[in-house]
Amino acid sequence: MNMKKYLSKSDVIGSIRYQLRHPSGDNKVWIIVEGETDQKLFTKLIDGDCVEVEISHGGLSSLLDIVSVLLKETNRILGIRDADFLHLEGKKETAENIFLTDSHDVELMIISCDKAYLAVVAEYPNRENNPLSLRDKILKSNAFIGGLRWINNTDSLELNFQGLGFGNFYNGKTVVLDEEKCLRVVLERSPNKKKVISKEEILSKIKNVSDFLNLCTGHDFQKAFALCVNSNSRHEVRDVDIGKAFRLAYGFEDFKKSNLYRQLREWPGHQSFPLFK
Repeated sequence: MNMKKYLSKSDVIGSIRYQLRHPSGDNKVWIIVEGETDQKLFTKLIDGDCVEVEISHGGLSSLLDIVSVLLKETNRILGIRDADFLHLEGKKETAENIFLTDSHDVELMIISCDKAYLAVVAEYPNRENNPLSLRDKILKSNAFIGGLRWINNTDSLELNFQGLGFGNFYNGKTVVLDEEKCLRVVLERSPNKKKVISKEEILSKIKNVSDFLNLCTGHDFQKAFALCVNSNSRHEVRDVDIGKAFRLAYGFEDFKKSNLYRQLREWPGHQSFPLFK
């Protein structure tokens, strides 16, 4: 039985507090992330001897709470969160010791890396003469659902995207998202929505947006990418396999080129408690 699903932010806080009182925790630095795949990635990239990467077990709100609570007791606590729409809106994270991904989320930060992206694309059938053009097409095709997520975020509409599949409204062969069908599917699976929004509202929201790396989500990209691959192959690949392939392809030398890496190196405690070997 996987007990992780029963853990909460209180369990994380309690565990770190216990370690703070124990001699073995004297030199530890704890980095809190939103999910399990984030933990897998950053455990590989942030490899300091005394660094522990912990899941918040409650997403962004739990991550912010954990860091805020424990900062009152230690300065050896950090958080890495998905930027979500902050970059797109020209905003910064104001909470102390919280660092943002370069793009909308960790997944798109990896996908934006040409070296990692090309390494993954090389493993699958590809109709494009220039593989990077497929990345651009997928990002552009996901702009509509990115805009829908953006409005949901800014207006707190409580739309349900949990476990949303793309199969009903995305054509991997033509790399086209059926906007009307996508909107209908999301609204139908959201009984607690605050209001119904129109296709026109979404298109108006995104009409001047060209920064797709901060509008779209990495998980949506991976689902669309999988459908594109499957449309050109007899062997079906899952979006979770695509996500794993991207994490494996993204190395420390790639990470060193990111703003996130630079900011972590500039963290005041880095000299006393190195985050990297």
